Amino acid sequence: MRPNVPVWRDQVRRQAILLGCVLIACFSASAFGAGSITGRVRNQTTAQLSAGDDVILLRFGKGMEEVSRTKTDPQGAFTFSGISALAGTSATDQYMVRVMHQGVNYDQTVIDTAPLEIDVFDAVSKIIGLSGGIGMVQLESDGKMLKVSEMYAITNASNPPRTQSGPHNFEISLPETATLDSMEARRSEGIWIKTPPVPEPGQPGRYAINFPIRPGDTLFKYTYHLPYSGPTRFHLRVPYPIQKFAVMHPPSLSFKALRRGAFVSPGMANGLQIEKAVSEPLVGDVPAFEVSGVGLASAPPSLAQASPPPKVSPPPLPTTVPANNSRGGLSTTTAHGTPMLWLLLGAVGGVLAIVLAVWMRRGRAAQSKSTSREQPRIEVLKEELFQLELDRARGSISAEDYAATKQALNHTLERALAKPAADS
Repeated sequence: MRPNVPVWRDQVRRQAILLGCVLIACFSASAFGAGSITGRVRNQTTAQLSAGDDVILLRFGKGMEEVSRTKTDPQGAFTFSGISALAGTSATDQYMVRVMHQGVNYDQTVIDTAPLEIDVFDAVSKIIGLSGGIGMVQLESDGKMLKVSEMYAITNASNPPRTQSGPHNFEISLPETATLDSMEARRSEGIWIKTPPVPEPGQPGRYAINFPIRPGDTLFKYTYHLPYSGPTRFHLRVPYPIQKFAVMHPPSLSFKALRRGAFVSPGMANGLQIEKAVSEPLVGDVPAFEVSGVGLASAPPSLAQASPPPKVSPPPLPTTVPANNSRGGLSTTTAHGTPMLWLLLGAVGGVLAIVLAVWMRRGRAAQSKSTSREQPRIEVLKEELFQLELDRARGSISAEDYAATKQALNHTLERALAKPAADS
């Protein structure tokens, strides 16, 4: 019998360990559900803890439902306790905490039981010096209707950091015959939020958007359509100075700049031809251009075939999908493509496709100028950086991959610029 004792002891030990794991898991779940959600709010404008702010606990379900409400104490702290005792709650519920500071909301998703640290900023009606890192216009047509999507990434680099909050945070101008289909905005880390535009009195096609521009990047995206039967001219206007501006269109849809030298064509991305404005930054009016012909944008290919399954990431930028609607024109519906998160290899691979097109077009000129062998390479690297910015604004690359790729490209560009001096 004695040889069986170690086996018996081993079985008891394993059962005890299993029971302990179950108890720990149950305790952790109950601590999150029946315990508390705590946190602290800091005003980054004043570098002080923020007292007296409204704090709202929201539950994800069919939309967002308010569960409880409190205020921050003199130390900027807040607590939501006894959550599981509230009616309608379950162990699988997901929550978000919203802090309201000077009329602007700051949201943070509850991930685990760790205390939350939420930053807020003082709000002002106007911040001088707001500008956009990138602006894009995408066009497509089925021959009867012309659909246009515009998107801008506006950067708030105020110091000390403040939020611009007011009825005219962002303004849009549409062609006279255009009909606005949708208007959305989001923070760079957030999700797209439908934002109702307010028509400007006595100014047809002009709308004001009341969406706070918080420190960092804020993205605005809107779509509209207009009747189309032939060549159509566009006289667009940007709401803020834009560092890099581009028009994207299917290759079968012809693009013509009405002023010579106003645009250059660096290549293609996701099956769309890129027309980049030469002026940097672009302020006020966009150089006029004309489009003609027929061309539909297609959804980008699945990234799952080119890279391993991605990590969890924010929802991707919707990609236009051509379809027929009840009016016989182009559908204004959108479909979410593949997840936003690209691995670094996938991002670089996408950029290299553009580089190849640019390199082939410039190959002969580069061969005939042996004394400036580095110049084509430098231009290619600049185009890679521009394409990277396009990918970032379209939401097709994660923040981590964007930062890593940009650092690598900048490093390579610096070496290319320094090489002629070193050779001499």
